[in-house]
Amino acid sequence: MKNDEFLSLLEKQNKKLSVLYEIALTVSTSLKLKTILDDVLHKVLAFMEVDAGVIYVIDETSLEMIPVSFRNLSEEVVSDLTRKKVKVGECMCGTIAQFACEVVIPERASDDPRFTRASLRKEGMEFYAGLPLKSKGKVVGVLCVITHAPCSPDPEQMDTLRAATVPIGLAIENALIFEGIQKNAVDRNAHLNFEGIITNSIRMNEVLRMVKKALNIPTSIVLCGESGTGKELVARALHYNSIRADKPFIPLNCAALPESLLESELFGYVRGAFTGAVTDKKGFLEAAEGGTLFLDEVNLMSNTLQLKLLRFLQERVFYRVGSASPVAVDVRVIAATNRNLEEEVRKGSFRDDLYYRLNVLKIDLPPLRERKEDIPLLVRYFIQKHNRRLGKNIRNVAEGVLPLLMHYSWPGNVRELENTVERAVIMAEGNELTTGDFPSPLQTAGNTGKDWSLRSFEEEHIRRVLHMTGGEMKKASQLLGINPSTLWRRLKKS
Repeated sequence: MKNDEFLSLLEKQNKKLSVLYEIALTVSTSLKLKTILDDVLHKVLAFMEVDAGVIYVIDETSLEMIPVSFRNLSEEVVSDLTRKKVKVGECMCGTIAQFACEVVIPERASDDPRFTRASLRKEGMEFYAGLPLKSKGKVVGVLCVITHAPCSPDPEQMDTLRAATVPIGLAIENALIFEGIQKNAVDRNAHLNFEGIITNSIRMNEVLRMVKKALNIPTSIVLCGESGTGKELVARALHYNSIRADKPFIPLNCAALPESLLESELFGYVRGAFTGAVTDKKGFLEAAEGGTLFLDEVNLMSNTLQLKLLRFLQERVFYRVGSASPVAVDVRVIAATNRNLEEEVRKGSFRDDLYYRLNVLKIDLPPLRERKEDIPLLVRYFIQKHNRRLGKNIRNVAEGVLPLLMHYSWPGNVRELENTVERAVIMAEGNELTTGDFPSPLQTAGNTGKDWSLRSFEEEHIRRVLHMTGGEMKKASQLLGINPSTLWRRLKKS
């Protein structure tokens, strides 16, 4: 080998090692996922001498491809990928994630039929390379780089890119673990001693009394209530105030996934069970070992899945998809539904044997229209919450706001109330919420000809609090935050 060739080879090797060292150094300096991936992507694009790129991270719950970091993509592509996210198995990056395969298209990449998104076909991609990002044999993300002009990376560059996927995959896994630990700590603190459940109502206090009795029982529980009444909030309170608090709380919305995917996500699968099952995968039941599995909208499970769930509840063992070996776990199941399960059983859409198994302990959550005395408390709580999140300083509400909110029926319950208050906090120009900050449909729906004066509202609220305290004036005055003598005066006026 000639001296010039040797120096050129040495230079390439040095450049390759330098890039890998820089990437390894980057991923070890932080546990903030976006910070890491933004820095890594910048280094990858510079080394590969390409125009643009994106790093996706897979959401294990929804199987969505989250574009955490992207550079130099058109606004149309960014908008498309962030608003309507690609799922595993869809489009090019989803296929790479599903089959854990590398895809390199040297020319006219946008013409490849595997790009099913119109925005990507219009991007004018010439060269494309997509590589899976793995950790412990599992695909956790996808790295894609593109050019808009002809490009031919040399084999050394491609080898370096492949090598770089190793520390990037490990960094994603570590960051996700760290985020999970942080989230669990926040969840636990938020629900400890039921602090996340804001209420003064008789109905909700009855619910909480039942919840406290059920904290440490191993029996399955079913939560019934309209959408937005806080079923998951109660489920989390059940978990984080129980002896299982240090173990996982795993929520699964049965309506969010098709039957075939729901089964594999719930029970897991073994390698070769179906096309794309390239490794063994634990399901949500195994992931919840020692803790709680929350099955929301359980009534939407197919009859076949209902039967498999019933068998697990009876025998405490299950089978991964494609396996004949039983798996035993210690998991408490909390199911939730916004339907009348008795009616679903009568219609034949829900198995009666599963219903009886779940219905050992049933907790009914009241809709917001039946606990309106909680609206002032909830409004105050949501204002404080969104003040912090949005950097606002709303201090109070103008006269007329609470009567407006009290006379609305809230078909979306507490979730609708929070969204409405959040919107009002955004719209407010000063440090006070006014009726004009709320949407006109709310004002129209609430305009029923009733007495909307502040005095009328106060009288109604005082009556509710007195009813809740059984007529005890001292306790009622403490809850209302006024002196007993003031309460007497206001009662005399009414």
